[in-house]
This record gives sequence, structure tokens and C-alpha cells, in this order.
Amino acid sequence: MTTTGIDLRSISVNLRSRPTNEGQPSTIELETTDYSELLRKFAGINTISLSCSIICIIFDLIFTFIILGMGASNHSSCPMEPRIPVYLIVYGCINLISLCFSVSASIIHKCRKDEIMCGFYFVHGSAIIIIILQLFSFIWLIIGSIWVFRIFNDVQYTQINQPTYCQGSIYQFTIVIIILHKLMTNSYCSIF
Repeated sequence: MTTTGIDLRSISVNLRSRPTNEGQPSTIELETTDYSELLRKFAGINTISLSCSIICIIFDLIFTFIILGMGASNHSSCPMEPRIPVYLIVYGCINLISLCFSVSASIIHKCRKDEIMCGFYFVHGSAIIIIILQLFSFIWLIIGSIWVFRIFNDVQYTQINQPTYCQGSIYQFTIVIIILHKLMTNSYCSIF
């Protein structure tokens, strides 16, 4: 077996020259993905229409304040499952925090301030925080569903002194919120 010795120091490569294929299209085409845009889209920061965004923000704020109000005002009105008002308060707080991050990041993105480094980090940091809050909100939906539907057959709304009592308005409101949250989660996931 013979080995040929090649002196690697004597090999030179000119990186500035390109081979030309005259008349032949390139067989290798690179496809790039803008992960930055994908992250903003997944977090809901890319806004299409300013008027549509404002209307959605107003409805979301009203919805969130109603949830927070119902949870806070009925904090001790469900002795059978005292965590139901806590579910509403935490869900409302998470929604409000997520909405604040989303609005501020959307404004920075819309004004093209995310082209500078500080704005870029804020928008993408906000997108990551929003995604984490959405994951927490989904887990919180599962926990709240367990708390609410576990007592569905045993709850009663009339005899206040009984351990199976829960005020009808807070319990039924929470059922509606859980169903709406589930529907919004399904429609949001079907977008992607």
C-alpha cells in the first residue's frame, strides 16, 4: 500500500472567484425562514389593521375587567369550591399582562422602532413572554375546568348554609368563561 504525501500548505483556494455555469440555472437554491416574523406572528404581534386591532383591544379589555370584577367581588361566594373565584382572578390578571405586552410590542413594531437593537430585543422578548403566558393560560384553563366541572353534578344554588352551595352567577359565569376560553384556544391553534 503506497501513500502519496500531499503538502496541505501548498494548496490555495481563491474564495473570491465563482465558477460560472453559462445558460444553466443553479441547482441549489437556499430557502430561508424569518424566525423573527414567525415568532411575532405566533405571539400575535404582527398587526394587519390598526382599526381592527383597536377594536379587539377594547373588547379584550372590557372582557378582562368583567372577569376580574366577577372574581374579586365574589371571592367567598362559592364554599363548595373556593378556588373558582381565584381561577377568574388569575385568568384575568394573566390576560391583562399579556394584553399589555402585546399592545406595547405591537406599537413598537408598527412604528418600525424594532429595527434598532433595543426595540428588537423588547419586541422579541415580549413575544417570548406572551407565548409563555399563553402556555400558562392553557394550563390554567385545564386546572379551572377540573375545579368547575368536578362539582357540576353536586353544586346547588339555593341553600347558602350547605357545603354544596355555590352562588349561581359566579359558577355559571365561570362555565361560560371556560367554554369561551376553550373556543378561543381552539380557533387560535387552528390559525397555525
